[in-house]
Order: sequence, then structure tokens, then C-alpha cells
Amino acid sequence: MRCMCVVLLVAACGSSAPPADRPTQFGGSRPADLKVPPNLDETKAYPLLIVLHGYGANGFAQEAVFGVTQLAATGEAFLIAPDGLVDSTGHQYWNADPDCCDLDHSGVDDAAYLGTMIDDIMIAYPEIDPTRVYLLGHSNGGYMAYRMACLRADVISSIGVLAGVASQLPCTPSHPVNVLHMHGTADESVPYASAVPSVQKWAGYDGCAATRTMTGTLDIETKIAGAETTIEVEDGCPTGVEIELWTLTGAPHLPSFNASYEPAVWAWFGAHHR
Repeated sequence: MRCMCVVLLVAACGSSAPPADRPTQFGGSRPADLKVPPNLDETKAYPLLIVLHGYGANGFAQEAVFGVTQLAATGEAFLIAPDGLVDSTGHQYWNADPDCCDLDHSGVDDAAYLGTMIDDIMIAYPEIDPTRVYLLGHSNGGYMAYRMACLRADVISSIGVLAGVASQLPCTPSHPVNVLHMHGTADESVPYASAVPSVQKWAGYDGCAATRTMTGTLDIETKIAGAETTIEVEDGCPTGVEIELWTLTGAPHLPSFNASYEPAVWAWFGAHHR
């Protein structure tokens, strides 16, 4: 299955003023700007959120789609949204999995790139809480979030995945990772049929049961009337570990999120740390 995802044509806004003696770009030859909470309180512990864009999108746009751009400006988190490389068709991508989306077979090691970025940020900013390092990815970025959870579970506490798929590559996470998988049933790019196998795979990695319990509903999609999203939680997970599946009935590959989406997702991350 190929991850052929839509190009996002939206703009993001917002910035923050970091301390003058700290770096704000990370990623070496592929630099990305770190948004730092203003008036940084060195006695406070902040979460770090890494946003991973879909195929053909970019980090700037993906922040706006998820509605998380202001998290740094309001002092809630450090935020970074790096960009993948550009392929021969002019689309930015992550080499997350054989299925998605290094279509040119470049072999770029994006896991090493992102892992080094996270390590360098945490060294530069000891205010970041090592128990609250979060990844949030759409589609190709969701594939990449799953892959990073496999390879860097030592630093990643939770991932949020919209319309992604758990990696088919060997996966032996060194620690349990909390997983929020969100998927529309009308997704024609990354079919919903991949959602349950993805959460079940991670249930196995995290030591959970193979069954789920419905715990509630949400209304987070603008174009679908009512509470279109059902929440299911994997049963039998170890204490402090949780895997959730949010099924957006009738939603496409890129849902039209309403104002309730970002608070719901950010609350989920806030409740799921190491």
C-alpha cells in the first residue's frame, strides 16, 4: 500500500522569543526552527511536541492543520515541525517504511535525523521534561511517528497518529509507548482497514490485551454532523500505558477539524506521559 497523501495548502502563524544564548535551529544541514515558550521559566518542566507532516506537505502547514501552532506562544510546550526531503516529483516525504514514502529509494535515514534532533534539543533545553516527549504525525508523518516509537522509545513517551500505519519493519521498543491512532473510515489514501491492525500491533508491543473497550465519543470534524468519533481503549495495558483508537466515521484522509480537535488531542497527550 502506497501512502499518496494530499498536499496541504494552509499557512501557520505565531512565534516565540527564545533566550538569546540558546540555539533555535536543529537538524544540521536540514535545519528546523524550534518554537520556545516566551519568558522561559528554568524552574518549570515543559513538554516537547514534534509535528511530522504528510507526503507532499510541510511542517509549517501541518502545524496549522493540527491547530498546535500556538502551544509555544502560550507557554504550554516546546514545538518543532521539521521538513522531510524533496523527492523527484517535488514532494516532501519521510522515509518511514518500505510502504511510505521514499518513492525514489534514496535510503535517507530519517529516523537518525529526527532522533539526533530530539537529543540535541533536550541537551540545549534541560527545561524539557524527559517524560513528556511527544510526536504527532499525519499520514506519511504518522508512519514516521510509528517508526520513531519503535527505534527511540527511550525518549519518546507518546505518539499521535492521524491516518498512518504501524511499521512493517522489525520493532523492539525499549520502553512502552502510549499510542493515539486517529483514522477516518472514508480514507481513500490510507484505508481505515489498516487502523485496527496498527493498534493491535502496538498492543502486543506494549503488553496490552487484544481487545478494546469503547469509552466515549467526540465531535471534532466540521463537515460531519454530531459526535462522529468513537473512542476505544485497548484492554489490559500495564499501569501507565494506554493505546487508543479514535474512529472518525465518514471522515476522509484529511478531516476538516473543528475547534474541539486540538484541545482534545493536547489533553490526551497531557494525560499520557512516561
